[in-house]
Amino acid sequence: MCAMGKRDTIKVGMKRQILERAAKELVERYTRALGANLVALAFFGSWARGEEKENSDLDILLIASELPAHPLERNRLIYESIQDWKGKPYPVSILARTVQEFTADITPLHLDLAADAVIFYDPQGFLQAKLDQIRNLIAEARLVRERDASGAWAWWWEKGAEPSGRWAVTWAGVRK
Repeated sequence: MCAMGKRDTIKVGMKRQILERAAKELVERYTRALGANLVALAFFGSWARGEEKENSDLDILLIASELPAHPLERNRLIYESIQDWKGKPYPVSILARTVQEFTADITPLHLDLAADAVIFYDPQGFLQAKLDQIRNLIAEARLVRERDASGAWAWWWEKGAEPSGRWAVTWAGVRK
């Protein structure tokens, strides 16, 4: 293990400040736009993992009780809230889901969120509880996340844990 140099420590501190400022701004903007409908906000992707590059966008998960069903109306509501954000540190990508949409199925994205999401707004603990549940399911299924040959993240079974036949990871548990 190598020690972090002063320059690395400064970079980490600056990145943390960028995320903290962005989180504060996003909470203010979305509580104003969505009010009590706002359930949770989290960073995910390269910034959450500390692997961002100069051209990386800032990935944000937004969960609300209710959102417009029509994709264009939903995008307008979500992106209008940050349209005039002059202090926006990087391009922003927002994945907006209702509670019902988020809990409909467990997808590979859910597994990734459980591995690296950084929650910054979750007053009722909804997202934390769901991510904890997914982490338990990952352990039960004996899944591990590793980089594949292309460098992308992929989910695999631990050696010797590969199920035979059909299987599924659902909110109710792992079915083999």
